[in-house]
Amino acid sequence: MDTKRICSLIEERKEELFELLSSLVKINSENFSTGGNEEECANYIDKLCRELGLESDVYSPMELPGFSEHPDYIPGHNLENRPNVVARWRGEENVDELMLMAHTDTVVIGDLDSWELDPLSGIVRDGKIFGRGSCDDKYGVATALFIIKLLKEEGFFPKKNLLFAGYCDEERGGSHGAMAAVMKYPCKRIVSMDGREGQIWHCASGGGELKYLFHTKETVDSAKNAAMALPVVLEVIETFADKRREELDANPYYAGTIIPQTSLRYMGVRAGNHGADLGKGEVHFQFYTDKVKDEIYAELHKLEAVLTERLAPLGIVGDGFVPETRFFHYVHTTPDSEDITNMLAASREATGEELRVCGSCLSDLSVISKYGSSYAFAFGAGRDFSKEGGAHQPNEYMLCDKLVNYAKTIAAYVIRILG
Repeated sequence: MDTKRICSLIEERKEELFELLSSLVKINSENFSTGGNEEECANYIDKLCRELGLESDVYSPMELPGFSEHPDYIPGHNLENRPNVVARWRGEENVDELMLMAHTDTVVIGDLDSWELDPLSGIVRDGKIFGRGSCDDKYGVATALFIIKLLKEEGFFPKKNLLFAGYCDEERGGSHGAMAAVMKYPCKRIVSMDGREGQIWHCASGGGELKYLFHTKETVDSAKNAAMALPVVLEVIETFADKRREELDANPYYAGTIIPQTSLRYMGVRAGNHGADLGKGEVHFQFYTDKVKDEIYAELHKLEAVLTERLAPLGIVGDGFVPETRFFHYVHTTPDSEDITNMLAASREATGEELRVCGSCLSDLSVISKYGSSYAFAFGAGRDFSKEGGAHQPNEYMLCDKLVNYAKTIAAYVIRILG
């Protein structure tokens, strides 16, 4: 198969790609942490895969023997009616060589008043595809299925098996869908299609989300006492943040990227709760690290002792740090691995663009690399969280031209690996 030919075909038929992403956005698949509604989206993908003549398997992660006893299983993420779908295109050799994978769930839509367009419209306007999940991560699903369709129609036949996984439970630190996909369908090579700004992520940061909880010793009729404790809690947590910035600045995989300066982000700071729980407070934050879990929790244990001492004169009792997500493991492959080198070459050949290889923020690459393939990496076209209309933002959108170039690069990579 000629790369120039497939890239020309992608350009000619790009409207089909936009329509496919639009159709996926129209399916509500919000992840509420304690549950989710990915089932309709999984069934839709299954239908598309069967129409393409692929073998398709729709299954719950909980169907894997011993899954709930796995060391990286976390309770509280109800997986009922939240299936994965994995499709296989068998090649000349019946060996599972390459898996492309993207998650089907989205963050919640949020406040509808913040959206200028219907978040489930999937509308294409002004070179953008709008809607929740358009750039995190349904573009990955659309791209993989679109490429498979074009390659099959062009008579391409892979040397070894190509698999696609549309998996559940990525948001809010779930990762159960990704873990189940790579455990049930082990492949030599894996590309996670959940990433940002056309970067190749060869390194997955460790870390997670935590809440520090505290309460007043005495019953109170105002949130003032709890609010007065917040500056103390924030000051102590900032010492933890400083260490995360220092360690990632010193890590060659993260130095020079935005990650060290955003290695601790506050998700919420609260005293009282709209007239209830007036004596309670919390600080909710997300952090990145290259340290192992035991090191981090030893640090947190010391911080709890400091906070206990600092808060006592204010009449406040600290309840400690409580995890809100899994602890993500720090894992990496070499930035100049054969697989990444092939993706870099595919981009140059298909679009003329030079991709950046760097470390990632928190992502399912953590479990994909640990339990799937040591060759795994992430390459995505999603827009950054910090951008207007970016991932998790109201008015989320995907740029059409970026999506086309992404599809060209993925197609050129598949041809390089399986052609």
